[in-house]
Order: sequence, then C-alpha cells, then structure tokens
Amino acid sequence: MVREVERTAKNFFDGNGLALLGSNLLMGTLLNLVPRWSLSVFLFFMVITLIETVIAWVWWKKGMEIVRFNSLTAFLLLATIGLFGVFPLFRMIQGILFWLVLIIYLLVAFYALYRKELIFQAFHNPRESKLIYGIFGVFFVFLILGAFSFRNGQEMVILASLNDHQGALYVAGFAYALGLFFTFISTALLKKPSEIK
Repeated sequence: MVREVERTAKNFFDGNGLALLGSNLLMGTLLNLVPRWSLSVFLFFMVITLIETVIAWVWWKKGMEIVRFNSLTAFLLLATIGLFGVFPLFRMIQGILFWLVLIIYLLVAFYALYRKELIFQAFHNPRESKLIYGIFGVFFVFLILGAFSFRNGQEMVILASLNDHQGALYVAGFAYALGLFFTFISTALLKKPSEIK
C-alpha cells in the first residue's frame, strides 16, 4: 500500500518538482551552449520548463495517484531532455538537412508513442523482449563515444582532432542521438500502474 503524501508546495519541490526544474535548468543551460549561447533559445527552454512545472503542479494538487504522478513527471523530464538534446543540431544546420533531422525526430517521437507498450515491456519483462538488447546496445555505444569524447589523460581523443566548428557539430550530433534515445525510452513511463500485470 502506498502511503499518501500531503500535497504541499514543500513536498512537491522536495521531490519531482525540483527534479523537473533542476534537470531542465541544467540540460537547457548546457545544451544551449552548443554551438553558442542564445538567450532566445534559453528563454524558450525555460518557458517549456515553466509549462511543465505548472502541469505537474496541477497533477499534484488534484491528488493524482502518487505512482502515476511520479511516472508522468519522469516522462516529462526524459521527453524534455530529449527535446533539448535535438536543439543544438537544429541550430547548426539549414535547408533540406534541417527538415530531414526534424522529420527523424518527429518520426521517433510518434513511433515511440505508438509502440509505448512494446517499449514498456522491454523494461518490465526484459527476458521476453528483443528490444531491450537494442536499447542496451545503443546505450553502450553512447558510453563508448562519451568516454572517447572526454578525457583520456589530458587529451581529448575525438574532440582534440576536430576544429571548433567540427567539434561543435560532433557534440550537436551526439546530443541529437542522445535526444532521440531519451525521447524513445520516455514513452515507457506513460503506462498506467493499473495496467501493469
């Protein structure tokens, strides 16, 4: 049995409210640095953060079941990281390439929503799902690329070989792929607790 939590502002911001604000502020700031700082993009990110926080607050005050509330706010958090992650590449490219990466992002988002049950089952019953191998494979690739993108002693293995523009494009491409990944897995959190068997 889940213990009922008093629906106060303090309890909201002690838990998921602070996580939502903190992650959006951190990721919005970091991802806004690529390729260069933009006040308008940062304000756009903060407007999204404000809207999500208000939505989460309404869910909280209306007494949504705590497990459902936690899963939905976690969905907002992951989906927003996914959205913020694709923005650096959107800002760096133009023309047909821009539309191509936008369409890929939208296709991944709509496909993930359409197949949210399959994605949920990959995490809920990993032994019965082949999708989990793909998810872990992609995650492993991110870990390897991330390790080589940062420090090896004092040298940047990948980024040291790139000029400023190439480095920014590499980081934007990496963030874009990570954004697609978070967008894809976030839909598993839309599953209602009452539907879990």
